[in-house]
Formats: sequence, C-alpha cells, structure tokens
Amino acid sequence: ESGFCQRVKLTSYPLVKIGDILWAYMGAGEAPPLPQWEFALVPSDQTFTSKRLQECNWLQAMEGGIDSSHVSWLHRGNLESDPLFKGARGNRYNLSDARPVFEVVEQPGGLFIGARRNAEGDQYYWRITPWVMPCFTMVPPRGDHPVHGHFWIPIDDENCWAWSFDYHPIRSLTPAERQSMVEGKGIHVRYVPGTYRPLANKDNDYLMDRAAQKAGTTYSGIDGIAMQDASLQESMGPIVDRAKEILVSTDNGIIMARHRLIKAARALAEKGTVPPGVDPAHHRVRSAAIVLPPDQAFKDAAKDDLTARAGIAQTSV
Repeated sequence: ESGFCQRVKLTSYPLVKIGDILWAYMGAGEAPPLPQWEFALVPSDQTFTSKRLQECNWLQAMEGGIDSSHVSWLHRGNLESDPLFKGARGNRYNLSDARPVFEVVEQPGGLFIGARRNAEGDQYYWRITPWVMPCFTMVPPRGDHPVHGHFWIPIDDENCWAWSFDYHPIRSLTPAERQSMVEGKGIHVRYVPGTYRPLANKDNDYLMDRAAQKAGTTYSGIDGIAMQDASLQESMGPIVDRAKEILVSTDNGIIMARHRLIKAARALAEKGTVPPGVDPAHHRVRSAAIVLPPDQAFKDAAKDDLTARAGIAQTSV
C-alpha cells in the first residue's frame, strides 16, 4: 500500500432532452440558450437520429460534409439505388455535370455554400448547404425525401462523433424510410454489434468490394453514402497535413469556413466574444435544392427556402 489517497473529482452536467438527443452544456458560466434546430423540434414521427464513431479529427470530417463536388463521383452509384435518395429529378444534374461552380455567401451563423450545375433551358441547378458554426452541416434535399445532415462532435484530436439526422418538415417518415435508416441506408450505418463503431471500418478496409467497383456499381467499392465519406476522411490520417493541400475553386466553402472559425476563436480568446452558432436564431436554417434562371442569385431567390418555417414545405428538386 502506498499510503497515499487519490482524490477524484467528478463533474456532472445537466441534460436536456430535445428531440431524440440529450443535450449538455459542458462549459463554464451560464449555459447558452437551448438549441432550436428544426430536426429536433418536429414531432417524433417526423425525425430520426443516429450516431457513429469516426476515426479522424472532427474538422476534416466536417469539411467533407460541406463539399458538394464529390457527390457526382463518390456517391453516383447511390443516387438512383439508395431508397432515401433515388427518384429525385435533381439526381440527373449531379450525374450529368460533374464540374460545379461554387458560390459562398456569409450568413450570421456561418455560411450558405451554393454548388451550381447546368440544367435544361440555360438554367442552373443549385444545391445549397448551410454550415452553422462550429460543426453543423445540412445536406440539400432531393424531391420529397427526408432532409438530412450532421453534427461533427470532437472526442479528442483524432476521433469524433458523427451525429446524423433525417427529418421531414411537414410529414411523418414512412415505415419504409424509417426502416431504411435503421438498416444503415442514406447517411446512417450498420454497427459492430454492441458499439457505435461502423461495421465497415479501417480495420477491414471498409468492406471494399472490388468486383462492384470494377462493375461500376459503386465508384469506391464501399457500400453506403456515410461510409464512402468516412473512408476518405479517415484514410487521410487522423489529422491531415494541410501544408500539403492544393486548394481549388471548389474548396471555397472550406476555405471560408476555416477563416470564420479562426476569426471566431481569436475573438473569443481576445475579447470574450460569443462565437456565432450559439444564438438559436442561427439554428433556423434549411438546405435547398432549386433550379433558377442565370440572372437570379440564390441568396435572394432561395431566401425563403433557406429559412426553417414550421409546417411549411421547401422547394426541392
């Protein structure tokens, strides 16, 4: 016996249940206002939430979530096969125009990241992704399918939780939709039994199917949209060396997100300024998919579609 007594201090945090999630404030001082994300406020039969372990730094996972250009390549096999994606008119624009033009607009809580592709009649198909600081992303909708998105929550420098949600703002999820989510379709995954680790993971090469890849069924040979994304984000290494990056115009959303994060971190450290994204007003956003004439800026023409309005459907292509 050492003769020494080790004192352990336990800290507890109040939990508040909103939607499917228990929320906690783990900082010092007075807690911020409660979150008002639309997916957590709709009736329970309209929403579904899951979480999974992701074995990389949260920022590189989040940056993958705000890039729309990879959809035309990485997910092309899923657009017409995944039950939570297929049948939407906009899918053909993703498949026919693999070189989107990006336009990024600042909004109070973060960014609206617009990816523009060519549509018929000299019009443009816009997919507009909101990013709310520091780690909320929302995927543009497809037809009448549920809308989905993620929070990327740090565990430590080399791991994070990916919280993924699906919801519909004006109707219940169908039994088939909910079952697809439970089975790991769309942005959800199957798990190693008894854990939140994806069944397809870096230790089994993400269950890569080279025959399916060769046949063109999947671009990567990896099944499922969530794991297609995670496999690339994790295989960069747990913390990517950004000094080796070659950024291009389609990375404008990522570049501006980094600038906003650095600016907010400095303002908090130097002046105690509350970062954007804490204010519940910043939570009332939606993603949008819309076809517009070339003379209409998405920030004006899609303004209503980018605002969460209880019980009102958004335009979705």
